[in-house]
Amino acid sequence: MTNMSGTTTPSTGLMTAAKTNATADEQKKPTVDYESFLKLLTAQLRNQDPLAPMDATQFMTQLAQLSTVEQSMRSNDTLGKVLDTLKSSGMRMDMALLGRKVEVASDQLSLADGKAQAAYTVEGTPASVKLEVLNGAGSVVYSSPGSLKTGRQVFDWTGRTASGGTAPDGVYTLRVTAKDKDGKALNTATVVTDTVAEVRSVDGVSKFVLKNGATVDSGAVLSAS
Repeated sequence: MTNMSGTTTPSTGLMTAAKTNATADEQKKPTVDYESFLKLLTAQLRNQDPLAPMDATQFMTQLAQLSTVEQSMRSNDTLGKVLDTLKSSGMRMDMALLGRKVEVASDQLSLADGKAQAAYTVEGTPASVKLEVLNGAGSVVYSSPGSLKTGRQVFDWTGRTASGGTAPDGVYTLRVTAKDKDGKALNTATVVTDTVAEVRSVDGVSKFVLKNGATVDSGAVLSAS
C-alpha cells in the first residue's frame, strides 16, 4: 500500500513486492533470486515512511528470509556440482568397459561368419516356446521351437534361413514367444554377449555401442569379463 507522499509503508511487506515484481517479470525469471531479493530489501528501506519506519521485528524477519534465499541458492549450486561430478565419475567407470566383453539384456543378435548366439529365459513353466529371427525390415527369416526347460537356455544360429538359404552377416532381432498350458503368454528375456566397441554420452546418459553394431543403455549390462 502507498501513502500520499508516494513512499512504501511497512505494511506492504517485502514478499508482496517480490511477488509483484516476479509477476511482471515472469517471462524472464520464474522466481526472485538472491540479488533481486537484496535490491527489493534495499529499496524498501530507502522508500519507507520516516514517520512510520519499519518495525525492527519485521526487518529481522526479512533479513532471515534473505539468508534463507542465499542458502537455498548455494545449496542448489552445490547439488548441481555434485551431480556433474557423479555424471563425470559414472562416465569414467563406463569407459572402463571399452573393449571388454559384456553380457547385456538385449534382443539384438549378431551374425558373423555363420555364427550367432544368444541366451533366453522364460518366466514360469512353458508348454510352448517359439524362437524367431527377424531382419532389419521386421520379416522373419528363421524360426524354430525353443526348449521347454526352465532356466537359462542357449540359442545358436548358423545363418540358415527358412527357405534354406544363408542370411548375410549383420544384426538381427531374436523374438522369443512362450505360452503356458492354458495358452497364456509368459514373460521372456533375452541376453547377448558381445564386445563394447564405443562408449557414448547421450543427454547425460552413457550408451554402449557393441561390436555387432547394436546400441544399449549402460543399465542393460549384466556382467563384464
